[in-house]
Amino acid sequence: MTSAVKIETETNRVLPREIFQKENLLHHHELNFTRRKISKGEILFSQGEQANGFYIVETGSIRSYRTSGSGEKQHTFRIYHPGNWVGIRDAAIGGNYLHHAVALVESTVLFVEEEELRRLLNSDSEFQNSVFRQVTIEAVESENKIYSLGTRQVHAKLSEFLLQLSESQDSEEDLPFTREIMASMIGVTTETLVRALADFKSRGWVEIDKRKIVIKNEEALLRLLD
Repeated sequence: MTSAVKIETETNRVLPREIFQKENLLHHHELNFTRRKISKGEILFSQGEQANGFYIVETGSIRSYRTSGSGEKQHTFRIYHPGNWVGIRDAAIGGNYLHHAVALVESTVLFVEEEELRRLLNSDSEFQNSVFRQVTIEAVESENKIYSLGTRQVHAKLSEFLLQLSESQDSEEDLPFTREIMASMIGVTTETLVRALADFKSRGWVEIDKRKIVIKNEEALLRLLD
């Protein structure tokens, strides 16, 4: 799998202050970066690809996930919003990306190359502390997610499933499977799935017409994954 991003070169710029204020990080740094615009569904980087830098989300949302050995199953790790850093742990270690990253909506990211990352790590103690904080946050979140996998709420499971489905299928197409199969795919009973779908519909988050399920409020579904 290869990255497919649209690039707007914009280097040697002062990083937008609000990006770091949102995370309470790096309020004043001069940073070399490249602004990149990516469309919904485009890959930012792939699992196993060399981690030659990290990204800061400026607008939109990015999903990180891993695939099974056969490539048939995906497990979502985190949804990144504006101000979040993507791939910082892997870039700081200097190895390969351990997951895929894909745009859930049209997004803009700021790419910081590994060389620039090393420069700041070697010269700026505040930046070192910020990187340590980011890596620690990711480690804690991963641990909490592993602990809660067995008890994750039905609405979050269904939300993740619908978002993944929307990436690979036209919303106007009929679903190629029944409600029973859908329930088995997210690990709940058919009755529980039907109740959750009805709740989503009543809130105006999805539109349901026989074999069609159309997402009407993607942001609402994304919030359930946090």
